[in-house]
Amino acid sequence: MADDLIASLDSIKAKNIIGIGHSLGGVLTLYAAVKRPDLFSKVILIDPTMLPPKLLWKFKFMKLFGFEARSLLVKGALRRKRNWESAKAAYEYFRGRQLFKNWSDEMVRAYSDSITGPAPDGGVQLIYPPEWEAQIYRTIPADVWKIAKLMEQTTLVIRGKTSNTFTADSEKAFRKANPKPSFEVVPGAGHLVSQEAPDQVGKLIGEFLNKY
Repeated sequence: MADDLIASLDSIKAKNIIGIGHSLGGVLTLYAAVKRPDLFSKVILIDPTMLPPKLLWKFKFMKLFGFEARSLLVKGALRRKRNWESAKAAYEYFRGRQLFKNWSDEMVRAYSDSITGPAPDGGVQLIYPPEWEAQIYRTIPADVWKIAKLMEQTTLVIRGKTSNTFTADSEKAFRKANPKPSFEVVPGAGHLVSQEAPDQVGKLIGEFLNKY
């Protein structure tokens, strides 16, 4: 995926850009920035999927013995609802989910509209197959902290204080691997910090770019 990102940036002759990525997008931006430092002048990682080292070792151990398919993340992805009778029904479904309780109605509608499309038999369906999502969970990279050590760009790392993905332990591991980045924590927000607190995240990014 990082190679795909690099290929896309090369296709538009991008140089010295500001790379911003959330969740898995943050990890891909990190990998791409290390592999091709000429592409990025600054990097902003928003609650990247960089699990604490102890948890990553657990995933690695499970994969070694063929247990990754039993992961709750994989099972959850494969059970994900895929079809709705209408775009309105899809929106109402997501609006009622606990995961999106702190999102505005406008944010939920934009999310719902962006991840669904017309289904062959009518109604709407997920555009991105849950099987691919499950495969991503099966192949969570265990070398992120080695890659973090190699990053050279001026970097900002933002995390939601209640995030279960980029936790306080993750921040501690990042600081140990690479003390150069700046770190910011958004109170009252979780992993989906960009959607839960867009104004605060935007302000932190603006201040970082103005400073550097």
